Amino acid sequence: MTGNERTDRFTAEQAARACGGDVVAGSADAQAGGVSTDTRTLRGGQAFFALVGPRHDGHAYLPHAVAAGASVLVVQRWDAAWRLPEHVAVVQAPDTERALLALAAWHRSRLAATVLAVTGSCGKSTVKTMIGDILASGARCTVAPASFNNRIGVSHTLLAAAPDDDFVVIEMGTNHPGEIDELAAAARPDAGVITSIAKVHLEGLGDLAGVREAKAELIPRLDPQGTLVLNADNPVCLSLAGRYGGTVRTFGASGAADVRCTCIRRDGEGWAFRALGQTFRLPGGARHDVFNAGAALCATERLGVAPAAASHALARFRPPPMRYQKIEINGVLFILDCYNSNPAAMRAALRSFLCERNGGRKVVVCGDMLELGEASTELHRELGRDLADSPADVLVAVGRRAWNVMKGWHSRGRSLRTALYFPSAEPAWRPLWRRLRPGDAVLVKGSRAMHLETITRNIIEHVGQLRKDTAA
Repeated sequence: MTGNERTDRFTAEQAARACGGDVVAGSADAQAGGVSTDTRTLRGGQAFFALVGPRHDGHAYLPHAVAAGASVLVVQRWDAAWRLPEHVAVVQAPDTERALLALAAWHRSRLAATVLAVTGSCGKSTVKTMIGDILASGARCTVAPASFNNRIGVSHTLLAAAPDDDFVVIEMGTNHPGEIDELAAAARPDAGVITSIAKVHLEGLGDLAGVREAKAELIPRLDPQGTLVLNADNPVCLSLAGRYGGTVRTFGASGAADVRCTCIRRDGEGWAFRALGQTFRLPGGARHDVFNAGAALCATERLGVAPAAASHALARFRPPPMRYQKIEINGVLFILDCYNSNPAAMRAALRSFLCERNGGRKVVVCGDMLELGEASTELHRELGRDLADSPADVLVAVGRRAWNVMKGWHSRGRSLRTALYFPSAEPAWRPLWRRLRPGDAVLVKGSRAMHLETITRNIIEHVGQLRKDTAA
């Protein structure tokens, strides 16, 4: 969505007021329609925000933004000697990233749409997408694309919303205290979903209690007359129910859940389950996506979407890329679930993977789980022990931290012949591929920075080259 947002027009003066900045060049009446933070996708007439990060400084691209047709530039630094076309205005603000969120908060005040915010330790991108698909089947809805869950992503989602939208669905992530509070203050959600609370981002959040408090920052920012959706199967998540004065709804397998998912079974390549008095089907995904669907049903039913209408949307649902994505290569089933990872997500993926109906071995490629702080070593070893106790036939550990998964695996007395270790993904693919045979299934799971998709990409290229050589 970056660079292609649709929004009402605004003037440089309005942007300056919203951002706490000043118009320092050009006309205060200069208008922009939409925003961009990337000159490669910027469209004429948009406002360009020169974001400053550890690796990139948007100020270096101001000439590109002008050449691409930007009508307003939002900057932290400005050289008054630089000449601009008459139609371009410059807004100077103390922090362009915060300015972007401030403009998004101002635009939120112009929207009549119901805003939903989705957060949680696992599954938030999938739940957000499911909610968006269900709502979009009968209403105008803007949904956060990909994992637009930080200050920049939430800003883009809000600024993409049109005045006549019925719904806006936002994803919110966090790795430090105060982040969700800041995002939710800008979005002012009418409804919120907390998918789960688990040991993630412990480097910034400390422990499970810190994760709970970070997710709980959403609650005071919710409309007091709105709805909070919680996971009935996650005690830490459910413990937040008493903090909200509005309507609390729950989902899960628990008999006490408002939307209870039962009779879960395989349905072709997907899943079937019962909830709200009827049968729902998912065409693909993992077993835990049934409960992600339960969260989406819980939120959308409260917003007036009939279960039958939601059923049609879920029957067409496709998970976001690298979320339990299946690829078959020469008779070997690869399941890419490597957009991100943490102990809870790894175990959920493993439970689903062990249900796969393949005729061969079960191979688990486990990459580093990042941002676990001081608990990292023990959490990786604990995962190794759990994998060793599972029906998994082969472990492939990838990454410096994953060495502790190997240690946990071997502490259970598993044979050295059933485990491989690699420091990174690049050298792992060839030894793994040589050991695989038709009928095997491979789960590839690790944190995003590990780039475990490199393994399947290299295998696909290798197999394709062999086919070309054979044909020649």
